[in-house]
Amino acid sequence: VLVRCLGMGWPGKATLTEESAWRMGASITLVMVVTALLSWLANTFVLKFFAVEHLRTLTYVLLVLGSVELLRHGLRLFFPVLYRNLNEYLSYVVYNCAVLGVAFIITLRSYSLGQCLLYALASGVGILGVLVIFTGMQDQASFDYCPKVFRGLPIQLITAGLMAMALMGFYGLNVT
Repeated sequence: VLVRCLGMGWPGKATLTEESAWRMGASITLVMVVTALLSWLANTFVLKFFAVEHLRTLTYVLLVLGSVELLRHGLRLFFPVLYRNLNEYLSYVVYNCAVLGVAFIITLRSYSLGQCLLYALASGVGILGVLVIFTGMQDQASFDYCPKVFRGLPIQLITAGLMAMALMGFYGLNVT
């Protein structure tokens, strides 16, 4: 997530508590997997077949919106308790850039259906991990020693940059 710069966007209250971070991460993961499946199907069987790849952006944006509504209605019908817990966070996922980014990466790399779903699931779990880590860091961080100018969003961005640099070490790592 941090190495590929998928562009996570989340509301500030999603990282206020660990529970809200888990809920936001779970919502993003669910929407990513469903959107990846629908975008792979749309790209493979509609866009390429009719040679309208130039409509890919519009199609994927509509699929993200459709995925959120599909999940909202499916959870309300089959899992009402989960629906009550995730409904608020599903609304925030609509404008999350990472969901759309995963759909485009899957298309650009020509993944198979299995690879597509695995990539979406792994990306969603990565976002979940980042949200939980940021929430834990906010709970543990003492702002007494942090200059007033850096408190809040600036220190969060610096922390995200440091985490991305640390993860860059694993980017080119080949384990045989």
